[in-house]
Amino acid sequence: MKTKFLIPALLLCSGIIGAESMNLKVSNPNKAGINNAPVVVSLDKYKTIPTNKRAELAVFVEGKQISSQLDDLNKDGVPDELVFLLDLKANQTLPVIIKTIPASQRKNFPAEVYADMISKTKDGKQEFVREISSTKNDMYNKMHHHGVAFESALIAYRIYFDIKSTIDVYAKKKQQLELATTEWYPTDEQAAAGYGDDVLRVFNTVGVGSVKGWDGTKATHIDKFDKRTQRIVASGNLRTVVESEVEGWQYEGKKINMTVRYILYARHRDAIAEVRASEDIANLATGVQTIAGGPTMTGQKGLVGSWGTDYPVTDTIKYEKQTCGLGVYVPKVIARQQVTEGLNNLILMSYHKGDILRFYFTAAALKEEKKPFNSSEQFFAYLKQWATKLEPVVVK
Repeated sequence: MKTKFLIPALLLCSGIIGAESMNLKVSNPNKAGINNAPVVVSLDKYKTIPTNKRAELAVFVEGKQISSQLDDLNKDGVPDELVFLLDLKANQTLPVIIKTIPASQRKNFPAEVYADMISKTKDGKQEFVREISSTKNDMYNKMHHHGVAFESALIAYRIYFDIKSTIDVYAKKKQQLELATTEWYPTDEQAAAGYGDDVLRVFNTVGVGSVKGWDGTKATHIDKFDKRTQRIVASGNLRTVVESEVEGWQYEGKKINMTVRYILYARHRDAIAEVRASEDIANLATGVQTIAGGPTMTGQKGLVGSWGTDYPVTDTIKYEKQTCGLGVYVPKVIARQQVTEGLNNLILMSYHKGDILRFYFTAAALKEEKKPFNSSEQFFAYLKQWATKLEPVVVK
């Protein structure tokens, strides 16, 4: 059975109001308000906007231009998605105008997200790359921070470029972009100035939101493959889109090509994972790790969480213990079962060829100056509320 999911709590209805403009109505059917809700407009659906005019599109709400981003996800040289963020009250419908404007009228909005991937060259220098591949499991130490990294002002994540493909967490003290400055590893001076740092030691676990295999008793790494690739698909002012791809994954008696796309929006600490594959996959797993024996949240279908305090790295002399929380939500229609094995608190899923398997993950840390969460109880309460906004009820 194929399942379709909506970007959280958004319904779009369109009417053309001009040759190069559109009138949209964006509705929140939830009983709760949503701040910075992502709106994604697939431009291929609107044929009255010429492809050579898409780069001139801007978004207006109540007569004011708001920050938006045009992305060319299929790399054909033409923008195919327009994204922006809206604050919507419960059950509110908000009119939005999208139209082409001259470059002189376009406002310059600040970048609120960032992504990078840094390769180490043979002469010891660093090279920023948008895409890199290998047929071996040899990229972890060839990448400066071990794989692609991406951030909003609230949080940063990196994806290990190895057979684990584990997602690690970098937490912020201040709400700001930092990776271009710290490159994940802040100096002593930067740390003293209030920059963030790595807060999670992932070991061989699922970390937060990593995609793993499942052999019936434990989570498995993606260890037999023909080729692995990481790439930055888009990084603008409002969202980053990165991908971790494996070709020829030998799993469940066949060779599978699988891509996991990760999307992080500005003003968000939660990210979206989208799985696409060339074959049906009976058993996939994601979830969160237990942190140094700290409390976990289970028992709610599709939702797992953890909270704990541990050293973020093996160096326990220079680095202090960090307290953080992790959460993963898999929509109930695809969350098959929750299992715990070792340090992993997992949700099992199945993938059907041609579908997009979409789930969500989030993280927070006690070191954040604004202290949104001071305890596991506060963080787990947040996870429960967060999950209801990611899987809205649509009333016919």
